[in-house]
Amino acid sequence: MASITARAALALGVSTALLAGGLSTASATTTRALSMVECTTGSFELEVFSFNDFHGRILEAGKLFTPVEQARAAGKNVLLLSNGDNIGGSTFESASQDDNPTLKILNAAKVDASATGNHEYDKGWSDLSGRVAKTSDFPYLAANVTGTDGTVPAPLKPYTIKTVNGVRVAVIGAVTGDLPSLVSPAGIQGLKIGDPVQAVNTYAKALSDGDEANGEAEVVIAEIHEGAANGKDSAAANAASSAAFASIHSNVDPSVDVVFNGHTHQTYTWTTSNTGVPLLQASSYGEKLAQVTLSVNSKGGACGTPQAQMLDIKEGKADTSLPAIAEIDRIALAAKEQADVVGAEVVASATAPISLAGGLMKPDQRDLESPMNNLVAQFFHEAVGAGDKDVIGLQNPGGTRAGFDKGDITLKEAALALPFANTIMTTQVTGEQFKKVLEQQWQRDAEGAVPSRAFLRLGVSQNVTYTYDETRAEGDRITSITINGAPMDMAKLYTVASGSFLIAGGDNFHEFGKGTNTRDTGLVDLTAFVDWVKAKKTISPSYAHQGVSVKSFPTTLEEGVTAQVTGIGVPKTDGVAKDTLDSTGLEAVKNTTAKAYVVQGDKNVLVGTAAVVDGSIATLDVTLAKKSGLTNGAAILRIETEAGKTIIQLPTTVKVAAGNKPGQGNNGKPGKLPSTGQR
Repeated sequence: MASITARAALALGVSTALLAGGLSTASATTTRALSMVECTTGSFELEVFSFNDFHGRILEAGKLFTPVEQARAAGKNVLLLSNGDNIGGSTFESASQDDNPTLKILNAAKVDASATGNHEYDKGWSDLSGRVAKTSDFPYLAANVTGTDGTVPAPLKPYTIKTVNGVRVAVIGAVTGDLPSLVSPAGIQGLKIGDPVQAVNTYAKALSDGDEANGEAEVVIAEIHEGAANGKDSAAANAASSAAFASIHSNVDPSVDVVFNGHTHQTYTWTTSNTGVPLLQASSYGEKLAQVTLSVNSKGGACGTPQAQMLDIKEGKADTSLPAIAEIDRIALAAKEQADVVGAEVVASATAPISLAGGLMKPDQRDLESPMNNLVAQFFHEAVGAGDKDVIGLQNPGGTRAGFDKGDITLKEAALALPFANTIMTTQVTGEQFKKVLEQQWQRDAEGAVPSRAFLRLGVSQNVTYTYDETRAEGDRITSITINGAPMDMAKLYTVASGSFLIAGGDNFHEFGKGTNTRDTGLVDLTAFVDWVKAKKTISPSYAHQGVSVKSFPTTLEEGVTAQVTGIGVPKTDGVAKDTLDSTGLEAVKNTTAKAYVVQGDKNVLVGTAAVVDGSIATLDVTLAKKSGLTNGAAILRIETEAGKTIIQLPTTVKVAAGNKPGQGNNGKPGKLPSTGQR
């Protein structure tokens, strides 16, 4: 701003120009003060570059940092910032070497500061505060992370100040407030995660209040590792659906000159609604680079109107004539050579692609069921269950990072599927608690707010199927659960196996935090999965869905009477659970027909068929013929899709026709189903 005094006024939401004009404070807070400050003789331009969610894509680093080095070589004033998630969820070239190649590359790129993303905490506070921080030549910033004494724990800092042409530029960093649900709670024990915007505002105001004793800066930049859920929509629409983004969009203090986002892997170049400052996020994986050009007065700070743009790096080239880029490429290629030697071993083969919902190497589509995520859940079931058919394997969709292509599966490919190296844990929950876990796929954070990703589809082992109806009230959408072909007993304890992240209640699956007999299996998912894949030798994808939307189904089937199952695989029009009966898997065959059976003991009676249209069945008529051979009592209405082999298992009760002689099961009386959550 024009002066420290002007900064202090702006911290109160009022520009000096507006004060002079006699306008009210309420009106002033909606006007960008930068445009009110003229650039004086001797002003200069500051080029601020920001990237986010790099996730160890080291082979893309040369391209990513080339525009930055070109600007430096041209003699421009440059700041290079990261918005976190530099490491974790990395490609094998970096992950196989504990992300040390990424840390070396960020040093070679001369990063000035980085906010901490949630993945910086993947291996716990001790790893971040020790190895990661000590390896890095730049500070990690987390203004909203505090220790037991209420201050940001060293070596983290709330902000850093860089002096450019005699002007103090502050960079304040903050991590998403969802951090406790995104990493293992045990790894951040003793740390408190506050609201990121409140923390940024606290330090921004202090840095611009005219009090030299608490630090002052003429330019303030915020790096907030949180963002909008949909970069293709408008900022206002995103703010309407996400409280976290709404706060960024409209509540950042007027003393902040630029806001960079991360975490949600979106691309946008917007402005804040209250102050009109640039608000940007640069996609992920080194594909984009955000650039803001700030005009800065040699005395007083930012002036004029900032210029913001998004650089598309994906199709660019690395300029190795620049020494820093040459060094970055050298580090990346050396890491690749080492990883290629280790990772080239063929450990198994796939008969067809086994993909994530978004594709083989795209883990960002987390609201759809996928063959690969279900495969990982099945791995947990088999690796931990050791033949116990009641052990349930689950996998959170963000934990599976890559799929398998058809043909040879190498060690590298197997390792990339589960790169986080989580400990495999088990816990025990009742059937009723397990139902709550499935309900929590419709996400709520610890404060009850809907996070950036409103729905996360769990991968589920093959011994469990369930149905849901999203049109029902939240918390009552799961309408049936079966395990090993029988209704789940709501009072019984079941063992659930998964990575430590999910078992600790990660990804807002809070009910797992209430599990009992929680234990560490001593296995690490990455190495155990590789061993499991090796033992399988040949793996085929399953295109079956373990969870299917069903609108209504009969709780009683009477011989000679036609009943209906409706809305099979039909998602709610404006809902967040989008799956149909058709698999998202690559090369999956579309379903065309389904058959319905009533299963009771060793009897299996065909009761209906239906066409599958666009992955859905509007209505399936089921008729149990007279003299079916079944008895009064409990049964399962089983619906099977012919192509995808999805099995829908609905608890029902058979009622034989009057005058027929019932069998002896249940002494000829209607059976009583265990409670399944059916309402």
